[in-house]
Amino acid sequence: MTIDAANFPRAIVDLWQKQGKKVLISVGGQNGNWAWIYANTSSTTAFVNSIVKIVNEYKLDGVDLDIESYLATPRTVANSIIQLKTALGSKLLVVSPECVAVYQGVADYSADTAGQAYNYFVNIIRLADKYIDFYQPQAYNNWYDVPGGTLDYIKNVYLHWRNLKGILSWQQPLANFTGVSGDKLLMGVLGSTSAGGASYYYTVDVINQFRSWLAANKYPLKGFMMWDSHWDSLNKNVISNACTQ
Repeated sequence: MTIDAANFPRAIVDLWQKQGKKVLISVGGQNGNWAWIYANTSSTTAFVNSIVKIVNEYKLDGVDLDIESYLATPRTVANSIIQLKTALGSKLLVVSPECVAVYQGVADYSADTAGQAYNYFVNIIRLADKYIDFYQPQAYNNWYDVPGGTLDYIKNVYLHWRNLKGILSWQQPLANFTGVSGDKLLMGVLGSTSAGGASYYYTVDVINQFRSWLAANKYPLKGFMMWDSHWDSLNKNVISNACTQ
């Protein structure tokens, strides 16, 4: 993995960091080639080395892993996260999975079983939680028992990732799973109806209601992840303002 040094926005990164912001390189996404990275230990080590080199060379604050491939076993992914965080040292390691990667609606399965998106991150969390600084589940895609874009949807994602009882009567916490600390959890939301599936867009009212629900129940939350600043700016920054007010 390489960066075009000539076009790297050094001045912007320096400005953001002076303002106290953390600047990370984001890797992966819907079409990320994780199969190559997890093909063998040499490929994983090459990936880790390239990320660490970029972070250090460009004076970044860490890396965000958007893992939306489920071909490798959760144990393989957890081991790669441990390897990467160990090499990064004090730099941040953040993951941004699909929300269904933790979900009470299906059974848990082995850390050595691959191919299933639902609960894929449960065993990754079990094995590598102390190496992951923050989780940013994408609370804007996939079936999650209630309609997308609603207060119930984002509440349900929060509860499942904390492994607290979900909002539906039949939902129960997963056994032998502590969930994610609220202090490490950021909820992923869309910056506008054009940023993703419009039915998963949370209005300002819904975001405000969600924040009130958190406060009323004394549920901690580190913050929000927004996809993304481009769409938010075209939406007059109404979502970022709602998330940070």
